[in-house]
Amino acid sequence: KPPLQVIRSDFIVSVNGVTGDATEMMKQFQTDKVNVKLVRAVDTVVFLEKGRKEWHGLKFEQLKNSYLVVMDIGEGYVKAHNDKCEDESQKIRVYDRIVSVKGQVGTAATLKSRLLNATGKFQLGIQRPCS
Repeated sequence: KPPLQVIRSDFIVSVNGVTGDATEMMKQFQTDKVNVKLVRAVDTVVFLEKGRKEWHGLKFEQLKNSYLVVMDIGEGYVKAHNDKCEDESQKIRVYDRIVSVKGQVGTAATLKSRLLNATGKFQLGIQRPCS
């Protein structure tokens, strides 16, 4: 039996049967009755390598938490990593939460700065929904 307590790292995966579209899911909270499906986060580590002048290509939601939420993966070393990576669990995905860069945690702004300044081989701490 799963725990009944909602925790901060849980992911909302469905609201009133709506999945996959965060905007539409948020609209569901305006209804009188709401049925929410939550899943626990899984922590994983992804190893990346970056040259000095390479761009990561990631877009993030507003920087207001202690993690970065990946909203888009454009051209850059992360997309290149994903394209050549055969292990699906080692790919960066849209909606992944970056919770640490090079083993260090901090505010979203701090993590973004560390990601911009990282060079060579480094690791990202990732949270994603348990599948």
